[in-house]
Amino acid sequence: MKQRTNLTILDRINEFKRIEVARRRQQTSLEALRDTAGYGRRCVSLADAIRGSKHYGIIAEFKRKSPSQQDINVAADPSAITAAYANGGAAGISCLTDQEFFGAQPDDIDRVRAAVTLPVIRKDFTIDRYQIHEAKAMGADAILLIAASLSAGEIDEFAAEANEIGLEVLCEIHNEEEAAKLSPEVNVVGVNNRNLKDFTVSISNSIQLVELLPPSLVRISESGIDDPQSVARLRREGYDGFLIGTHFMRQADPGRALRDFIAKVGEIEELYDGAIA
Repeated sequence: MKQRTNLTILDRINEFKRIEVARRRQQTSLEALRDTAGYGRRCVSLADAIRGSKHYGIIAEFKRKSPSQQDINVAADPSAITAAYANGGAAGISCLTDQEFFGAQPDDIDRVRAAVTLPVIRKDFTIDRYQIHEAKAMGADAILLIAASLSAGEIDEFAAEANEIGLEVLCEIHNEEEAAKLSPEVNVVGVNNRNLKDFTVSISNSIQLVELLPPSLVRISESGIDDPQSVARLRREGYDGFLIGTHFMRQADPGRALRDFIAKVGEIEELYDGAIA
């Protein structure tokens, strides 16, 4: 069989994920997932946490590495870091659970769940409904759906199934075509400033797409955000929150980095408010 050589990074991840999920389904049935303690836990609303945040709706991410950044903080302690995020003002926590490409350990999300009461997003590449129920069993409050990987019908079906069992849905888009796939079943829409096909990054992507986002949805900007000035600007464009991971995870003290970042955003906003008063 001829090997395809034009696969994007996202294509390769999704192909591996299909094999991985099929293997996990053989090991643990859907019925077994429903019998876990985590599955019966009442979820915390991510959308409400972002809306009610006094610290700019920052979702702080725990990740060890990524295909674009390679090793970020491979020896990081998920319990300590996410507890520090919570104390530092995070509205929510994003936890990578992909082992092959992002270096997650099997118990990372368990340790995060035990460390914080904030809403936790299980961040992975969801291509099968089985993963929705895995997330619920893990104690997650929300899942990620990537529009580049799914059809509009799949987004609608997966989001409805997630909502049915209490999970909220963060749907990630990168362009106008993907924005058209958004479902009324989605709770939060995220504009990814990183193109998942070639991993290039541009904050302007969030500015260009904001007008296409339904006002009823909580709107967040993701990826490549390492400057408080960008957060202040994107807030003025209409964004409710921000998902930031690499910038914090590269610091010696990620929780302190988050606190300092929030303080700097506040200083910038005060200057801006003073200038237009």
